[in-house]
Parts: sequence; C-alpha cells; structure tokens
Amino acid sequence: MRQQDEENTAAILEYPFDYDRYIQESLRKIDDLDERRFAKTVLLEGLGEVIKCMEKKYQELEKRVYEEIEIKEYRYETVTTVIKKEHFDPVNMTLFPVISEEMEKEYIKEAASPEKGVYLGTVFLKTDEAKGRQFLEEGIFRGHFLFGEEKKKALFKIYRTEQYRNQIELLYKVFQDNRIPWETIHTGMLDKFYDVFLIGFEDETYEGEEKEEWTGALGEADICWGEFKPFICYGMMPLWNIERIYFDSTDFMLPCIDGIYYEHEFILPDGNCGDGYLIDPNEDILEIRHEKGKIIIKSKKETFENWQALHIVQKETIRSLHYTEPFLTNHRKDSFFKRMQEKNRIKLMTKTDLFRRIMELDIREYIEIDGYEICDDAVKNFQTEGMNWFVQEELFPMGSRKKLILKFKEKNKGHYLNDSMVRYVVSQIQMEINEYQCVGAIE
Repeated sequence: MRQQDEENTAAILEYPFDYDRYIQESLRKIDDLDERRFAKTVLLEGLGEVIKCMEKKYQELEKRVYEEIEIKEYRYETVTTVIKKEHFDPVNMTLFPVISEEMEKEYIKEAASPEKGVYLGTVFLKTDEAKGRQFLEEGIFRGHFLFGEEKKKALFKIYRTEQYRNQIELLYKVFQDNRIPWETIHTGMLDKFYDVFLIGFEDETYEGEEKEEWTGALGEADICWGEFKPFICYGMMPLWNIERIYFDSTDFMLPCIDGIYYEHEFILPDGNCGDGYLIDPNEDILEIRHEKGKIIIKSKKETFENWQALHIVQKETIRSLHYTEPFLTNHRKDSFFKRMQEKNRIKLMTKTDLFRRIMELDIREYIEIDGYEICDDAVKNFQTEGMNWFVQEELFPMGSRKKLILKFKEKNKGHYLNDSMVRYVVSQIQMEINEYQCVGAIE
C-alpha cells in the first residue's frame, strides 16, 4: 500500500482522506438505531463501494500518466558517512575513503605549519553544530604531552579540518568542468572533524628540530576536553560513494583525430550503466563532453597516462559491519509532481510547492518543515555557513535580499544531526531560490 501511495499524487498528501473512517464516525452521531442501520447500509455498502471504485480508477489513471512521464536521469547522487579507521571494509565497493592514504600522508606533512603549531591528528566531534561552534570558540585546551619518557604540561589548539572540505570544493570544480548540474552534498559529517595542534608547553619551550617527530602523534597527548569529552571520537574517517579511477591511453583502441587535436573516448563500463562518471581535468585536457555511453576527452596529446576519473556509485549503499553512523545523501524522493515539474521546468513559488521540494530531500527521519516567514532582516543567530560555501556570490548580494526563514520541527528529537539537516535543506533550497536569502530554524 505504501509503495502504491508513492506512485501517485496521494503520496504528496501527508494525511490522505479516509472516507470509510469518516462515514463510520458520522454514523455514531445518529441516535436512532434504525436510522443508523439504514444509513450504514446506504453510505457504507452503497456510497462507500462507489467511492472505493472511483478511487481505484483514479489511481490506475494516475499510475499510467506517472509511468509515461520519464524521470530526469541523474547519476550523481552522493552518500557520506563516518567510521572508525580499523573498521574500514576494503571489499565494500559502494563506499570509499574521502581522502586516500597517500593524500592523508601529504596533508600530515603540510599541516605542521609554524603558525599553527605541531599537527597531532584529527578528532570527530559527535554533537550538534551549536556545540561545534562553542568548541571552536573555546579553541585552546590544556593537557599533557609525552616528552621523551616524561609527561609535560602542554597547550593544544583546535582548528576545523580543511582537508575534507577541500575535497568537496574540488569536486564542485570537477562537476563544473564536466558541465554536470551541481546538487548540494550533505557535509554534516565532514564538518564535524577538527585538527589538533600542539602549540607549546606551560613550563618551558621546545626546540624547533623536535617538531618533526611529533607530527601526527595524537596518541601521545592527554587532553582535558572538559564538557566536550563525551563527544570526542578518535580514529574516525569519512567515507563517500566516490571511487577514484586511474586510466591511460592504452585503455583506448584508437583516438579520433580532429585537426591538431585528439579526441579520446572514455567508454562507460556496461556493468555500471546506472553509475555516474566524471573526468578529473588537468592541464592536458582541453574539453570534456558527455555522450551516451561514453565521455569524449579533447587533448593535444595522443598518448597519456595516469589521468583520473571519478566513479559515483548509484547502487544501494552497503552497510558493512560496524558501519553504524547514518548515511547522509542528496537523494530526492520521486513523486508525480516532481516528474511533472522536471518535464515542464516549472518552479512554482507557492507554500505547497516549497514544502514539497523540501520534504523530497532525504531528511524525513530527522526534521520536517513546519512553517516559514519572510522578513526584511533576520536575527544574527540564523547566519551560519551553508554547505555550498565555495559557490561564488551571485549578481545580487545576499545582504540586499529579504530573508526567507524556514521553520522546522524535530522528528528525531535531540539527534546530533538535526541542525545539520536544516543547514543542508537551506543550502539546497538557496540554490533554487534567488529572490530571498534562505535561513533555517528549529522551533
């Protein structure tokens, strides 16, 4: 029944009207038992059957129309989550590390900057975003660091981890170069990682030559996290459904010569026809063109090696052993009106359409839209960074627009991802609405 509801217009009604229940409740208001029996016969056995028959015919008609309207093909939906590093399952071909081992080593090497101190490692703060902002404001923590065989009183400073956020920004540029429309990626998990730096000892200074050997030595630190201790998780790593593929010109049978240029064909694997592929641009690639079953890469080079492609897996994400954290996606629920809108490119600015677009997003387990308000200015508390921070500001600055305040209710009350869900919704809706500056609030 639930599946059928999702395949017709009834799916967008939060509370479908139940005629049978309505008639039975109305019959109870008739005091005369003989009249009640007569009314029951007429309404339930007569009119009720007619209503059921008509509803069935309408559902069949809606289903036929629904199936005739092809859904817009989108092969680039993303999934993110976090796990403990020791629980990583290398044979799970639906989730991959956001940062490869080699990239991680390079980041550690570059992170030990004199301005910040000695990079010790990264922690995951499993709490809501308000607590995360408080964590950043606190900034410096006391503790001990193992100096040789002796523990020394030390100071530690935390910064928001940039390596995972940088990957999202680079991915956006890859989408742009491949001319594929961008959909907001849910960074609720990635934004909860923080780098830990050793900035000095309380009793004495340390020599610069010794810094190198401490880099990445978070295990040697005993930090007093205070009120944040219950939320600190060590040894975590983020995963997503994007696999990095390396290929070279020997993978192609013959390049197509176009004047002084070569057009190389990246043939999409038959077994992954539903998955998305993107070519990671480099200085030798002049143009990327997507065609049915292949990607054309224009270059002046006849031969090449170690070019990169991104494989975005669209099959159902596998939850391996100990993969316990939620999967955050930018998947949209399919519906009749969604297909109609995409087919006709209609963007209605009505309350019903706005709420429908919001609840199509993968947020239903956490929050639901409860209302909205339009005002000339909003409280500063609403001004938080969106998940598309790297998208350049449009022609009309945000500050000059009216504020559209989206109000939400918690469905999974107190969950640490609820405010991240609000930020994700606001970020995606902002991509679709230019008239207002969107902000969100949990009521």
